[in-house]
Amino acid sequence: FEEHYNARGDAHKEFCEIFGPEHILPGVGMFLGYFMVRKVMAGADLKRAAGTVTKKLAAWLAEKGYVGEAAARGAAQRGAEAARDLPDAERAARILDDAFGDLPFDPNTAPEGAYYDFDHYTIARIEPGKLWLESFLIEGEPIGPIPVPRRATALLKKHWDISCCIFRGRGRWCLADVANVYPH
Repeated sequence: FEEHYNARGDAHKEFCEIFGPEHILPGVGMFLGYFMVRKVMAGADLKRAAGTVTKKLAAWLAEKGYVGEAAARGAAQRGAEAARDLPDAERAARILDDAFGDLPFDPNTAPEGAYYDFDHYTIARIEPGKLWLESFLIEGEPIGPIPVPRRATALLKKHWDISCCIFRGRGRWCLADVANVYPH
């Protein structure tokens, strides 16, 4: 792919010129779960539409015989989940960013174990107004409770990822530099 995609002039080929339609559905999870969140600068409505269009595309690919029924059902289910979850993740990310936009201290001054750098953290537990986060970088129990706006916890779900920093200040865990929320 990269050889053809990075080629110049007439030798340049797009994904659809190299691969057939049977190669579309294996990328649906990455497209909806990462690309639509991280790379597409769009609001909740367009993100909802991406899930709906994915469902229709999966059905069309099966109808035309490009993919099997099981693959189409799986992609359609993922599309339905994305149509519901992507807008909620977008709203939650905005709420969290508004509440915890910037890191309020110099991380170089943080005591050992009181600061975790910007990364993707997985929601291990949710209660109204509280989160517990975990990462493969953090040993032991999930970090929390982390106070967050209740409006955010009403939208978030267990196992979703939040890209942010985590620090301990004034005796409690806090979020900072919140960027995106990734539904799964």
